[in-house]
Amino acid sequence: MKSNAGTVSAYFELLPSDRRKAFETLRAMIEKAAPHAKGSMKIGFPSWEANGPLFALASRQFGMELYVAEADLVAKRKKTLGDAEIGTTCIRFKRIEDLNLAIVEALMVEAADRRKGGPTAPRA
Repeated sequence: MKSNAGTVSAYFELLPSDRRKAFETLRAMIEKAAPHAKGSMKIGFPSWEANGPLFALASRQFGMELYVAEADLVAKRKKTLGDAEIGTTCIRFKRIEDLNLAIVEALMVEAADRRKGGPTAPRA
């Protein structure tokens, strides 16, 4: 759901409780993996930036989405992310339990580590 909410927390408050819990889990993982990233609302969705876009979350009519700006890292872990539909930078899922959270966390850490070095950080 694209929103006019002014903050990430305000966006979460508009969600049904199951999605709010899922997004709170993912936000905690993002903040742990990328404490240097700045969270804000971008084009109606919660987003985190560190030397450019890094992560975003979206609640859609038929599920939830986690966006990871490092497409090659998403592709590398595609088969191990869990019961999710994987796009270039998008991980679509119906329930948080559908995700392999250990793999999602590793993906977030690696993506965040790349952004610590700035836009010219080496790519794996």
